Amino acid sequence: MPVQQYVHDIMQPHVLLLMQQLHGAIFPQDNARPHTARVSEDCFHTVTIIPWPARYPDLSPIEHIWDHLGWQAGYPMSLNELEARLQQLCKKKCL
Repeated sequence: MPVQQYVHDIMQPHVLLLMQQLHGAIFPQDNARPHTARVSEDCFHTVTIIPWPARYPDLSPIEHIWDHLGWQAGYPMSLNELEARLQQLCKKKCL
């Protein structure tokens, strides 16, 4: 994705808007080229950023969520059982 598209389609309408609403929030930003381009960095002058290595799974928040859900779901015997367990976990934890 070109950096201008990244800034125009993702950062300005979604990320920056959300970060302005979440006072004190910190945005994780890896070192991918669109993220480190000057146009992109200029976009972040009002946002606190945590730099971290690109493609580093241990720092990816979704990896922790999947790990936790997998541990909680146990060893289902079928896809239907897995789906039911995940729905139960989401109802219990997300609500």
